[in-house]
Amino acid sequence: MKIAWGVATLVLAAGLYGGAQEKKAEGSSGAAAPLERMPESLEVRYALSAAPPHLRDAATVYVLDPAKGYVANRKGTNGVSCIVVRSDWQWPEQAFRDDIAWPVCYDAEGSKTLLQDYIYTAELRARGMDVKQVHSEVTKKFGSNDYPNPSRAGVAYMIAPVMRGWTSRPEPVTMNMPHYMFYAPGLTDADIGGKPFTLYPFMLRMSPGRDDVIILLVGETEKAAILAESKELLADLCAYRKYMCTTAATRAQMPNN
Repeated sequence: MKIAWGVATLVLAAGLYGGAQEKKAEGSSGAAAPLERMPESLEVRYALSAAPPHLRDAATVYVLDPAKGYVANRKGTNGVSCIVVRSDWQWPEQAFRDDIAWPVCYDAEGSKTLLQDYIYTAELRARGMDVKQVHSEVTKKFGSNDYPNPSRAGVAYMIAPVMRGWTSRPEPVTMNMPHYMFYAPGLTDADIGGKPFTLYPFMLRMSPGRDDVIILLVGETEKAAILAESKELLADLCAYRKYMCTTAATRAQMPNN
């Protein structure tokens, strides 16, 4: 997602970050950077961290094979599906990169609908399409018989301890910003009394509006608890890539600053 907050939209992640850039292959502007596969055990832990603890054991998890797209790591039983998004289809003006990573877990309705946008995106990127081509291919399927829009309200969980994606900045950003997303296609902040980038609900709008969501950030106490409980995961993500490290800056980072 620009984390996808293009928010003027919000870019959330789905989702950010003033982290220092590493070598060019890990996230350069211009031509799309080749994707590197994340260690599978780390990717599974990271994906599941987006969901509340009581949903994790029975959730389906997909991992990314950059040569093919997402493949099932395990099949769950509770309807929840978790992935780490590495490619945002919503922002055709931003080239694909190797340094985008935001975990999300969709409920049963979102798993059948909105999750498929990201699974299809990964498949198309693996075929060699650029972001503009992918955006066109994904969006033209919206609302078709084999690609339905969500039929009810639902929730996507993004309470992982850290995420990295697009904001209004020219480069991706890393943030510690656990939050919930409620499906709300076509709504605006005016419709819900939204107050952007606060602890009150606000809209993340994407174009077209199939993926519009109401964002609700967790409270500061819950955020602190999530980061404390995720200490090992955060250390392993930081060891994997420096741009995934948690710092005082990432703790304070919001998509609009």
